[in-house]
Amino acid sequence: MDKKHPDSETSALGCAFSGGWTLLSLPLWIAAFALLAVSTMWPSRLFAIALLCLLPIPLNLLHWHRTSRKIVAGLLLVAGLSTLLVCIKQTQKAPGAEGDSARLVSYGDASRVFGVSNLVAEVDQFALRSYLMAVINPDVSWQQASELRSVMKDVYRDLSRDPHLSSLPSLLGSTYREILGLKSTSGSLFTYIPSISSSGEPGKKIAIVILHGGLGNFQGSWLLWKELADSTGAAIVAPTFATGKWSQKGGQAAIAQARNFCIQHPDIDESRLILAGMSEAGVGLLREAAVAPSEWHRLLLISPFIEQETIDSKPFIDGWHDRQALIIAGDQTTSASGKPVRTAQASMESFGMRLTTHYLSSGDPFLFLSEWASVKKLIEDWLVNP
Repeated sequence: MDKKHPDSETSALGCAFSGGWTLLSLPLWIAAFALLAVSTMWPSRLFAIALLCLLPIPLNLLHWHRTSRKIVAGLLLVAGLSTLLVCIKQTQKAPGAEGDSARLVSYGDASRVFGVSNLVAEVDQFALRSYLMAVINPDVSWQQASELRSVMKDVYRDLSRDPHLSSLPSLLGSTYREILGLKSTSGSLFTYIPSISSSGEPGKKIAIVILHGGLGNFQGSWLLWKELADSTGAAIVAPTFATGKWSQKGGQAAIAQARNFCIQHPDIDESRLILAGMSEAGVGLLREAAVAPSEWHRLLLISPFIEQETIDSKPFIDGWHDRQALIIAGDQTTSASGKPVRTAQASMESFGMRLTTHYLSSGDPFLFLSEWASVKKLIEDWLVNP
């Protein structure tokens, strides 16, 4: 009677490996199929196909004694790696060089710029994220998620035609690292120095240092800020910090890097630096304004989260009495404490801060994107006539 060797797939170790890999890879399977379903760009589709080819390979190792399994695993490996290499080749981008009007400036580990987030087009990343936000974020409805996808498609279509921006890599890697529970890290600066001068005046330019919100320092926002820069002559400097919680450890250092870039740039007037922030960035912006009021000329807040204790603090009051800020928000925008932004506005005006405020009727949580034409016009007017 022939003695049979136990198949590895039916052994205790094999079952444990099979079950463990199935559980670990399940999110990747779901993401790959979802990406393939919603993607509009070929690099994104290629990345999804590569994942679908590579994910089954570990399970085929359990059947390695079978010739058919070896052939299948080999074919999947070749197909997956080939597709991945084509994807990488199609998505190779450079951060730009010194002297370019638009470029990325890296500090520390520059290799972080070239991560997995660059293998999937940002427009397709946001398509996936919009569905996820509609599921887990009570402030985002399915209708608003659909509108976000529509806006993003238009923005990224225009971005693909922009010779200055379309060649730059994505900076969303640090955003995903924090979403996955890893340590918040800073990334590269996006900088755009327009050829025209601020307000048509000769000499150095105003610079707007923009702190992004929870969506991250995404390429689509660069296109919008570039439009503002081209119409006003203001330089744009956008640092990167995970999901925009700038009040956390490392956030202030990332802001300092952006400020130092402005100070050292020959075309930027270091005495006219405007600190701007959107949504979650409002908390970190106001803390930075309280800590270093003399470093900033004016403040710009768009749909901001505001901590009441920060604007009620003595350093903030002393540092920003009789100084200027612009607030653009929706009628329903609330501060970090859940109170309307108008409550924070009243507090700031009570100690003599010179505010320009505009409340748009839109209740969209992505006001910066959905109402960009109105937001841009309000900022332009404020820059010219504060």
